[in-house]
Amino acid sequence: SNLKLKRHIVDFIWNWQCESERTDGGEDVRGPGESVVTGDDPPQIHAESQANGSRAKRTSSMKRGGMPPLASDSINEPLEGSKSATPDSPYMLTPKDRIVLQVLDRYPPLHESIVKACSLTPEMETLDGITTSNIEQCDLSAIDYAVPDGIGEDDMRHTYHPMLKNVSQSDMDLVFIGTASCTPGTTRGVSCTALRLNWRSVSTGRAYDQGAENSNYIEDRGAKGGTWIFDCGEGTQLSVQRTSSIKPGKISKIFITHSHGDHSFGLPGLLCLMGTDRDRSDPPVEIYGPEGLRMWLRVAIRYSVSRVVPPYRVHELMDVPMAPEWVEGHRKNGRFYYQLRRDPDNPKNKSFEWTNQGLAGEDANSWISRAPMMNLGSSRDFGEQDGGRDIYPRYDHPKCSGGAPIWEVEVEDDVCVHAAPMSHSVPCVGYVVTEQDKPGRLKPENVLPVIDRNRQGLIDAGIRNPMKVMAMVKSLPVGGSYSFPDGTIINQEDVVEPPRRGRKIAICGDTANCRALASLAQDADVLIHEATNTFLPGVDKDGDLRGASRDAKIHGHSTPHMAGEFARRINAKKLILNHFSARYKGDQSIDSMTIMTRIEKQAMKAAQLPEDCVAASWDFMVLPLSNKT
Repeated sequence: SNLKLKRHIVDFIWNWQCESERTDGGEDVRGPGESVVTGDDPPQIHAESQANGSRAKRTSSMKRGGMPPLASDSINEPLEGSKSATPDSPYMLTPKDRIVLQVLDRYPPLHESIVKACSLTPEMETLDGITTSNIEQCDLSAIDYAVPDGIGEDDMRHTYHPMLKNVSQSDMDLVFIGTASCTPGTTRGVSCTALRLNWRSVSTGRAYDQGAENSNYIEDRGAKGGTWIFDCGEGTQLSVQRTSSIKPGKISKIFITHSHGDHSFGLPGLLCLMGTDRDRSDPPVEIYGPEGLRMWLRVAIRYSVSRVVPPYRVHELMDVPMAPEWVEGHRKNGRFYYQLRRDPDNPKNKSFEWTNQGLAGEDANSWISRAPMMNLGSSRDFGEQDGGRDIYPRYDHPKCSGGAPIWEVEVEDDVCVHAAPMSHSVPCVGYVVTEQDKPGRLKPENVLPVIDRNRQGLIDAGIRNPMKVMAMVKSLPVGGSYSFPDGTIINQEDVVEPPRRGRKIAICGDTANCRALASLAQDADVLIHEATNTFLPGVDKDGDLRGASRDAKIHGHSTPHMAGEFARRINAKKLILNHFSARYKGDQSIDSMTIMTRIEKQAMKAAQLPEDCVAASWDFMVLPLSNKT
């Protein structure tokens, strides 16, 4: 009796901690005797304990670690005869069991591989699958199984992940070339994301007249189409060659969010790779990034005598300000530190506003200040073309948020790109790509019968090819109509579908806060947000989610919970997490898959999005972006 009472008391204490963590935005806590406890379901212990003073009733609803009871046909049904069961307390699936079973159920190839490895042991040679009845007997950490190793569209996640299993091909898609932070690893490359505009041709577009002012365009000479790259971390040229989804010769634009090496070190190497697949007469590659990029790239190419690079030009985003919560250290050496007392998430700190001052000239020894003073001009022998713009911010743009500026990076006929500053330890921006609305499709089944009936009359009226009337009808203005010789009148709204809303993709750089991007990114179809670190009980020995969020902000980064909150704020339709710490592997092992699933659940909870709208990205993941209707 004493042992039972002690167990009830311990369960109650852990239950209280469980709910306390959840109120802090936590995803899970560790329960007594368990390695992992997830918080996917809402806690119920307090509501019941307050309604009942009876200890028996209070403890009857408790499960291990405070997990609520589930339906009898769920994977959480109690199991008799388990190693941990007692006569009055049958074995209950631990939260770790739950997440493992969910992952195995979601990914059949991984399940089959583990079952095959288990069946080689004498005691489990008749095993048909990992189920609720035998999972406690399976020590997955001790099983030597074959980890699925397909990449790109051969990766099992591309077939079975909820976000991807029901998608179809589209004329626009995202390819995640690198999804790690800091340095490349064996399972993840560092930051690089590609946006493929599949309806475009790489050989058409517009460019700057090199003999005119920077703002003047000439037509049909620029690199308009193909593939756009966002960030280009170390080793990107190797990652690009590992996937058939990216053709180096089709890359037409490269956007850099900030100067840190895991976002920029791969740029010279990628240009060299691209140069082997392009002619000198091809349109130049357009490169965009914060000021200082032009001279840094010029020096890197000239020092390495890289004449193989293709024609390119650099457009710099000028005067990128630091977020007001970042303050220069007392040594005044150009290093900035995050001030928790200025945390913008604290309602008391609304007085801290963005300034209109960039860093150029503030520190005489910084690269941004020194680069314009260097006596090293552009050279066509090393690929650089004239016409690179200096793009200055606008503080009066209608989409400005909280006093932060906006850069009009590129405005083309069908797509435009804007940028806004991020909260990071160096000048950093996030980009929003917006597709222009497209006219609705013609409904030919409503027009062709009328044309056939009036064919001769249309010819008599001077229309030699009556089928040209199709184009005339499609181009009717809203509310317009067309009269045929027999008196039939076709109204535009009856034969033309409504205009299709353009798609919007928001790509954040490294950031502890994306508030400056909020108006630009509102109602984004896809939000790509970093989630460098988090707290996972059972994986992390010490700390909690609140401490992990604090540490992430201090280093200019975010957690999955922070990413989810921003997704909810801007009403994003889909949320893709990236820029993961090296602690989070990107392979298809059961350990990696369970951890990344837990990370997705943290973001889902904060964003209030279903599982098919949130994904923790992996290298070479391809996400088609469906057309709007």
